[in-house]
Amino acid sequence: MNSNFTYLRTGIFMLLLCTGSMVDFSGNRLYGQQKVSISDKGNVVKKINALYHAGKLQDGKQLTEINLQKSPKDSDLKMLLGKYYVMTKQYDKARFELNKSLEFNPGNVDSRHLLVTVETETKRYSSAICYVNELLEVNPYWKGLWRKKIELYRLQGNEVEANRLLKRISQIFPEDGQIQEDLNYQMELTANNKRKSGRIDDAIEVNKLLIQEKPRNIEVYMDLINSYIKAGDYNSAMVTTERGLNTFPSNAALRQKKIALLEQNKRYDEILAFIKNDPSAINGGQYNYFLLEAARSAKQNDPAVLYGKILDATPGNEEAFQVVFNSLVAQQQYDEALRRLHSFMRIKGISKTLAAKELELYRLKNDHSKVNQLTKTMFLNYPNDSDLKEGFVKVISEEIKDHLAAEEWNLAETKLRQLIPHANAEYRDFINNSLQNAYYQQGKFTEALQIIEEMHRVNPSDANLAVKKASIYMRLQQYDKAVASYEALLGSLKPDQQFYYLTGFNDMMAQVVKESTEAQRYRDAMNWVTRWLAVAPKNHQALLYAVNLSHQLQDKAQMLAFAKRANEAYPEESLFKVRLASAMQLNGAPTKDIWEMMGQEIIRNPYHNEVVNAYVQASQDHATQLLSEKAEKEVLEVTDKALRYQPTNKELKYLKGLAYEKLKQYDSAYYYQSFYEPSLLELDEFKANLKYLNYRMYQNEFAISHMRSRYGDYYSIQTISALEYMRKGAKNNYTARVFYSGREEGKGVQGQLEWGRNWNSNWASRIDVSGANKYFSKFAVHGAVIRTLPKDWEIELGLGHRKLYNDEKMSSAVVGFGKDIKQFRLQAKFTQAVLQEKWVYNIAAQARYSFDNPKNYVVALANLGSTPDVDILDYQSFNTLSVMNSMVGTGLGRLITKNVSASVMGTWYNFQTSPNPVQYRNLYNLFLQANVAF
Repeated sequence: MNSNFTYLRTGIFMLLLCTGSMVDFSGNRLYGQQKVSISDKGNVVKKINALYHAGKLQDGKQLTEINLQKSPKDSDLKMLLGKYYVMTKQYDKARFELNKSLEFNPGNVDSRHLLVTVETETKRYSSAICYVNELLEVNPYWKGLWRKKIELYRLQGNEVEANRLLKRISQIFPEDGQIQEDLNYQMELTANNKRKSGRIDDAIEVNKLLIQEKPRNIEVYMDLINSYIKAGDYNSAMVTTERGLNTFPSNAALRQKKIALLEQNKRYDEILAFIKNDPSAINGGQYNYFLLEAARSAKQNDPAVLYGKILDATPGNEEAFQVVFNSLVAQQQYDEALRRLHSFMRIKGISKTLAAKELELYRLKNDHSKVNQLTKTMFLNYPNDSDLKEGFVKVISEEIKDHLAAEEWNLAETKLRQLIPHANAEYRDFINNSLQNAYYQQGKFTEALQIIEEMHRVNPSDANLAVKKASIYMRLQQYDKAVASYEALLGSLKPDQQFYYLTGFNDMMAQVVKESTEAQRYRDAMNWVTRWLAVAPKNHQALLYAVNLSHQLQDKAQMLAFAKRANEAYPEESLFKVRLASAMQLNGAPTKDIWEMMGQEIIRNPYHNEVVNAYVQASQDHATQLLSEKAEKEVLEVTDKALRYQPTNKELKYLKGLAYEKLKQYDSAYYYQSFYEPSLLELDEFKANLKYLNYRMYQNEFAISHMRSRYGDYYSIQTISALEYMRKGAKNNYTARVFYSGREEGKGVQGQLEWGRNWNSNWASRIDVSGANKYFSKFAVHGAVIRTLPKDWEIELGLGHRKLYNDEKMSSAVVGFGKDIKQFRLQAKFTQAVLQEKWVYNIAAQARYSFDNPKNYVVALANLGSTPDVDILDYQSFNTLSVMNSMVGTGLGRLITKNVSASVMGTWYNFQTSPNPVQYRNLYNLFLQANVAF
C-alpha cells in the first residue's frame, strides 16, 4: 500500500468533512455561541458555501466580508473567511481567522477541522495532533479522527506511536475491516524491513503472527517459507509448505517450493510421486527432468563410473583406461575422452595406437584443424603407412583448395609442389589446374602457359585449355594471339557447341575494342570489330561499336550501313533506332523520314531518354526545314508533338515562336521566342527582335510624317505633313491618313482610307480611296492583290485611277515582284498608265537590308520612266508628267523603344523640263516619319 497516497486521500477526506460539517452542523453546535444579529444567517451561510462550491471564491469572500461588517464577532462568518484562505492556500491568514472563530465560539467544530488541515499543510504536525485530540474529546468514537491522528504521527516520523495507536484502535474497532487491513499492512512492512536488515528470526516471528491473522493470504506463507530457507531451517520450511498446501492444495508456487525442498535433500522418488498426482504437471518437462536426475543419481553405481574412480587413483591402469575410454566414446563424451587419453599418454608415452585414438576422436568431433595437424604429424612419423599417406594427400589437397579460395596464391603454389611427389594420377588434373591458376594469379604467365601447353598435349580436345590460353595472352596484352586462339577454338567446334564459348569471346573482344577506343585508336578498334562481327555477326555490343566507331572515323556511308544492319538484327532495340536516325541525318536523308521514323519509335518507347532526345532533335531539324519551306502550320504541329516529351525544350519553343512570327501571330511569337537563351554574340540581335515582336503585338499604331522638297535651282522649300492611324487585326488592317500642304497658292488637304486583308498564308489584298481639295489628286482609288510564291517569291498585281489636281485623268496598272534573300528584301515594280490617252510608264527597284528585325533597316531605291512614281503624282510636286525622269534615294529606319520607331529617307529626282532645247531640273526630297504603337 502506498503510504503517501493514503495520507493524501485522508487529507482530502478531512477537508471535505470539514466543508460538509459547516453546512450540516451549523444549526447543531456542541457549545453555545454568541448571539448573531443577522436575521437570515442560515441562508447567508448556505449562499457563501454555494459560491465556494461553484468556484466563485472572490464572490464568496466578498459576501462574507459584507456580513462581517454587520457582525464582526460572528464565529461562523470568521470560519467562512478562514475557509476562503484555506482554499486559496493563504494558510497564515486562514490560521488567524480560524483562531478568531474559536475565540468567539470555542465549540466551533468546523474551525477545528479546518485548523487540522492548515497545520497539516504547513507541516506543523504537533499542532494538528492537538486539534485532533480536541475533536476526539467531543466525539471519541470517530474512527476518521483516529485514522487522521495515525497519519499525522507517520508524517511526523513517529512510526512507533503510529503503530501503537493503530493496534489500539484495532482492538477498539475489531469489526472494522479497513483498520484490520491497515494493521496487517504495517505488520507486513515490519517483516519486510526486518528481512531486508538481515534480522531473519524477527521477520519469522512477525510472519508467524501474520499467518494467524491472515491464514488465507498466500503471500504470508511464501514470505515465511523464504525466511526459513534463508535461515537454513529446511524442515520448518517444509512444514510451513505442507501447511500452506493444506489451505491452498492447487497453488503452483507452493507446489514448486515443495519440489525444490525435496530436491535439496535429493528425494527424487518423492518428487516423482508428487508430480504424478498433478496431471497438468506430468505433461510438462519437469517430470522428465527429475526422472533424468533420478537416473543420474542411480548412475553412480555404473561399472564405468567405478573404473573411473580406479583410474583417478591409478592413472596408468590400462584396464581401467580401456573401459573408461570406450564408455566415454560410446556416450559421445569426446572432450572427456580426450582428457583421459592425454592423461594416459603423459604416463605411458605416445604410441601409434594412442595417436590413432586421438586422431579418431578429433575426427568424431569434426575438428578439422586438429585432424589435419595430426594427420600430417603421423605421416611424417610413419611415412610408409599407405593409409596415412592417403590421408596426408587429402589434407594437403583441402588446404590447397582453401588457399585458392582465399586467393593465397603463393601458399597454394608451395603446397602444390609439396604434394606432387606423393600424389597419384588421380590428383594430376587437380595439381595442374591449381598450379596453372596460382601462376596466373601471381602474374607468372610464362609458367602458366607452359603448364597449359603440357596439358594440351595430353588432352588436345579440351576447349577450356584454349580459353585459358587466350586469357593469358590477354593478360600479356598479346591481343592478336588471344583472338586467334579463340577464333581457332570456335572454328573447331560445331555450331551447337559454339554457344557455350561465345560469351567469353564476346567479353574478350569487348575489352580489346574498349581499350583501343579509349586510346583513340579508332582504326584499330574498327578492325577488331570487323573480326568480332565475322564470328558473332549479330552481337549487340559489336554492332553498337561498329556504328559508333564509323561515326568517329567520319565514314558516314559505313555508319549508315552498320546502323541499318543493327536495326535489322534488333528491330525492337530503341538504341539502334537512335543510331540509325543519326546516320540518316549525316547522310542527308529527308528530315521528314527521320522524324516519322523516330515518331513511331517514341510511341512504342516513350520513356527512353535517348529515344526522346533523338525524336526531339529530329523534330527540330524537320521544323527548321519546314520553316525554310514556309510551312509554318506544319512547324507548329511538329513542335507541339515534340514538346509533349520535353515540355521545357527551349529550341523547340523558339522554332515555334519563329513559325508564329511568320504567321503574324506576334503575341505567341514573342512568348515562345522569349524562352531562347542566346549566346553573347546573339544577345543584342535577340533582344532587338523581341523588341520588334513586342512592337507588332500592339493593335493600334499612330504615325506622323513630314516631307521637305526643294528644287536644285530654287531655294523655296515645299512641305507636306501627314497624320496616320492604323488598326491591325488578325486578318484585316484599317488605315486612315490625312495629308496637309501649305504653299503660295494656298492650303491643300487630302484624306485617304485603306483596307488590307490577309486571306490566307498565300493571298492578300489592299485597296485605298482618297480625295483632296488642292495640290493632291482630287480623287484616287487603287487596289492590289499579292500572291506569295514558293522560295520566298512574291508577285503583286494592281489597278488604279486618279483625277489629278489639274483635272487630268490617269489610269494605271502595276506589276511587282519581290524576293527575300535572308536579310535582304528585293523589289521591282513596273507601272504603266494612260494619261489623257497617252501611254506612260515607270520602272522602280528597291533593296532593303534588315539588321536584326524589319524595323531596323537601310534601304536604297531608284526608278526610271516617262512618268515619275505614283507618290510624286499624288503630291503634285511637279507637273511635268510625260517626259523622261529618274530618281535615286536611300534611307534607314530604327526601332527606338518597344513601341516607338522612326525612319528617314532622301530622294533625288532628275526630270526633263524642256524638249527644245533639252533642259533638266533636280528635285530633292527629305522624308521624316515617327510611329507609335499602342
